[in-house]
Amino acid sequence: MKNHTKHLLISSLFLLTSVLSACQSAPKVESEGAYILQITQIDTTDFPLVNVYVSVQDALGEPKLINTEKLQLLENGQPINNQNIQGTGDVGVLTTLLAIDNSGSMNYADKLTTAKEVAKEYLNQMRGGDQVGIITFNTQVKTVQEVTGDKELLEKAIDGITANGDTAMYDALVSAVETLNPLPGRKAIIVLTDGMDNQSIANPDEALASIGFGGLSISTVGFGQIPEGEEEADVYSGIDETTLSYIAENAGGKYGYAENKTQLSSLYDQMRRSLQSEVVINYVTPLDLRDGVLRALTVTLSDRYSGIGGESQTSFNPGGLVPEVAQPASWLSFGLVLAVLIVLLFVPVVFLAIRNRKPKKRKVKITLKD
Repeated sequence: MKNHTKHLLISSLFLLTSVLSACQSAPKVESEGAYILQITQIDTTDFPLVNVYVSVQDALGEPKLINTEKLQLLENGQPINNQNIQGTGDVGVLTTLLAIDNSGSMNYADKLTTAKEVAKEYLNQMRGGDQVGIITFNTQVKTVQEVTGDKELLEKAIDGITANGDTAMYDALVSAVETLNPLPGRKAIIVLTDGMDNQSIANPDEALASIGFGGLSISTVGFGQIPEGEEEADVYSGIDETTLSYIAENAGGKYGYAENKTQLSSLYDQMRRSLQSEVVINYVTPLDLRDGVLRALTVTLSDRYSGIGGESQTSFNPGGLVPEVAQPASWLSFGLVLAVLIVLLFVPVVFLAIRNRKPKKRKVKITLKD
């Protein structure tokens, strides 16, 4: 039965890999032009309707308001015509999950106190209808306040945060993604940490792969001191800037670094204004099958009168654990294929049963003659 167990294990691993590939996050965004366009979230929940969230900033990272009629969308290099675009405009309700490092290293130089004060500043700039949730992470990940629009509850939750233990940032990202995945609309995670993860079971790629069809963005904030040259990051003040940048770049977010409260406050404010000024393009894709094939997506901004331009490229997977096809097979064909698969599944069992079958001993009859 060992071969049969191995066969089932391989099948399970293949199924798990298929699930993860269907829910992977969008690859790294590439942007060029006078303005920085960034595709921050791609929502395929109501596929073939696709919602594309776009952020527009200047070279300094300041969000900019634009004429949305100057935006053009291309899928696999082909312009999406106006008939397929359902609308372009404000993103509406924004849901943010603030993930705050409360490991023991955050006690150093009053980093936790500063982080809590700046988080409250973020809450004070919430718009009507916007929602926020708060999780903390040290050795364990804890939801200190579920997603809500109640600022009083949120501030009370922040006041109760204390620091101790080690850091499990990647596990916190997985938990944050799981929290936001079921929610509709524009969703963003902002992670603040000194970046020294030493307790997580998960890794950054697993966190990114857990993002669902609704999509979301992850922005990361490093709060500490960057080591000079080849110097190893200090356990109390160093940050893992490489990993923080990698996560943000591959999840439609931004990475920022701050050494003090003034810088941290400015960074959070810039991220908030950028999120609140985004636009969303709703369009019906001409490739309307969840076939599991990546689609190249490009957004361009062009205004010949002002000379402003910009372009952002990425790609997305519409999913398809069982890929859809244009002409589905008949139920008879499906039944035959299923029957063959079931037979193949039991072939190893039958083979082992035959091979292990022991031949019966034949009785020898002895007849005595007088």
